[in-house]
Parts: sequence; structure tokens; C-alpha cells
Amino acid sequence: MRWIGRLSLSFWVIALGAVVLYVFFITLATISPAKVGGVTAVAAALAATLTVRGIRLARELADPGGDPRVRRALNRQRERRGF
Repeated sequence: MRWIGRLSLSFWVIALGAVVLYVFFITLATISPAKVGGVTAVAAALAATLTVRGIRLARELADPGGDPRVRRALNRQRERRGF
């Protein structure tokens, strides 16, 4: 009987997600693409910035002679999250 409850919860979560997606796309259809060009450019710039930061951190962490402060800070973050 416990698995029926889990299936029921999954069904309601999926149903709620479908309703939220429907409302999102209906709202999105009412906005013209010309109005959101700036928002798209800002989002693309943020994505590029985060990508460059990720690549830079990956290179520093892969280098055994890199900055030990960066490695310690990353380890502290991982330990706090439980990894």
C-alpha cells in the first residue's frame, strides 16, 4: 500500500508541473520577442561568465601547483554540502 501513496504523490507532482508549464507557455506567448531581447542578451552574458569561471576553476584545481586557498575553499564547500 505504501507504493500506491508514492505513485499518487508522483501523479500529483506531474499534474502540477503540467499546469505550471501550460501557464508559463501561455504567458510567454503574450510577450513579443522584441521586448525580451535585452533579457536574452543579459542571460547569455551571465551564462558565458559562469562558463568562463567554471573553466578557470577547473584548471586551477587540476593543477597540483595551483592556489591552495582555492582548493581548501572548494573542499570546505563540498564538506558543508556532504560530498
